Amino acid sequence: MKASRIQGVPADRISFVDALRWLEMAAEETELPHLTINPARPGRVEPRVLKRRPKEFPLMKRPRRDLKQDIMNGTLAA
Repeated sequence: MKASRIQGVPADRISFVDALRWLEMAAEETELPHLTINPARPGRVEPRVLKRRPKEFPLMKRPRRDLKQDIMNGTLAA
């Protein structure tokens, strides 16, 4: 955040990899390099979510006791 204020740009435009390199250099007390500023790309936002992964078994949509009874009766595969 401080780097973005110093450079005068929003924080989302600072290169993440360059920020990591800058932190490594700061720890070594050497001359700090300039950070790469990514170009402004409006509308380029991706949600940070995962799609639901496919499962081997279906969801349990009925009470467990009913499903157990069906398995015991042979009407549902275990």
